[in-house]
Amino acid sequence: EDTGIQTAQDSRFFGISAGFDSFSNKGKELVVQYQAKYEKDVECGGGYLKVGPKMDDLAAFGDPTPYNIMFGPDKCGYTKRTHLIFAYKGKNVLKKQDLPYKQEDEGTSHLYRLVLKPDNTVRVEIDEEKVYEGSLKEDWEVLK
Repeated sequence: EDTGIQTAQDSRFFGISAGFDSFSNKGKELVVQYQAKYEKDVECGGGYLKVGPKMDDLAAFGDPTPYNIMFGPDKCGYTKRTHLIFAYKGKNVLKKQDLPYKQEDEGTSHLYRLVLKPDNTVRVEIDEEKVYEGSLKEDWEVLK
């Protein structure tokens, strides 16, 4: 079932959480896709999603919640980027170079797609346009 969230206040944390069965993408592509729309420009905030381990209490989901992947647009002041962060050996590892930020148009929905491939390569698309394709080993401080 589709779910969405609409926020009314700036500078606050909002979130939706949903559980799903454990899975493995060993030998298969993992595709994470969602849509985000900002009704107005934000000074500081993000429209990203987190994929992480199963939680016993979904109501406890929040900023300190552990995750495996964090993906999506984030802006604070002049810093604008699309996050793609992987948790690795207990640390959250950002991509060495920022991915482009595409949430400039107020009221426009943007489709975010992450494809993680079995050969440890990654593709990121925004609105079906490839904005990044490369290697986990080369572009993140992981697998070393």
